[in-house]
Amino acid sequence: EGKSLISSNLAVAIAMELNQTVLLVDMDLRNPTIASYFDLNPKAGIKEYLEGDMPLSSVLINPGIKRLVILPGLGRSEDSAELLSSPKMASLVSDIKSQYDSRIIIFDLPPILQTDDVLLSAGYFDSTLLVLEDGKNSEADIKKALQLLEGCHLMGTVLNKSENPPTHQSY
Repeated sequence: EGKSLISSNLAVAIAMELNQTVLLVDMDLRNPTIASYFDLNPKAGIKEYLEGDMPLSSVLINPGIKRLVILPGLGRSEDSAELLSSPKMASLVSDIKSQYDSRIIIFDLPPILQTDDVLLSAGYFDSTLLVLEDGKNSEADIKKALQLLEGCHLMGTVLNKSENPPTHQSY
């Protein structure tokens, strides 16, 4: 779908605003990719933070872009559902939401229909952006995803990787 690339680009674009700071959290614990988009080699990530006893500051990384901080993922977690529904995860989200008034937090999640991770963590988010790959999802899959997101504030949808540009635009 390109959800991690969309999350990364959105985070960079918002960080370019002078009055916003952004925290990009790689919550795809089964297949974290955010660090690779920024060419980062983290020593620890969100999984290690949730499993261990380390300060949050030890896993946060500034990728060299002003006003952008990344909480990367590192390695694959087979117990992602347990980690995301843990009290430590709830505490982490509460802490990062309360640290800065002007901070936007973007959570990059796994595909909604492949795991229950999105549903387990849906209560952490103020709004949701659904990313779809053109031609990849059936109408039934899209309806199922929208049903699963009922009760969430759906901000919008991104149709990604389209080979057919809209015909209503002149450029």
